[in-house]
Amino acid sequence: MSSSFGPVELVALAFGAPRIPPPVARAVLDVAGTGAVTLLDLAVVRHGDDGDLVILEAQDLGDEVDLVEIDLPASGLTGDEDLREIATAVEPGTSALVLAIEHTWSRQLVSAAVAADADVILHERVPAATVNEIADQAETAAGSPA
Repeated sequence: MSSSFGPVELVALAFGAPRIPPPVARAVLDVAGTGAVTLLDLAVVRHGDDGDLVILEAQDLGDEVDLVEIDLPASGLTGDEDLREIATAVEPGTSALVLAIEHTWSRQLVSAAVAADADVILHERVPAATVNEIADQAETAAGSPA
């Protein structure tokens, strides 16, 4: 049997507190519940005030992030090396939620592209803050007199 995942993105969200805010955990579950993305794996990286590093894999999260209603089909996908690299950006007393997200919507496109022997010649992710800034500038420019 071969896997048929679409593109996967590793996302790390940093928080200025040692625990992941409940609204963020709920939003992750809500988005995954739409089917547009599949949450393949997640972990929490935390540095205690004393500087001790704690990495909580999905199976070790307990009440950190409530995963009762979600199945992680590729638990363990975020490797120790990835998590330790992310940990270098986590300050003492703070945490990061690390998500491996498959772009489920693209499975059909990827299958069709593979069947057509296509090559991906560009794959670039533009951060939301950048897109919003550019859109706001374009809106402002469109509304100003020429």
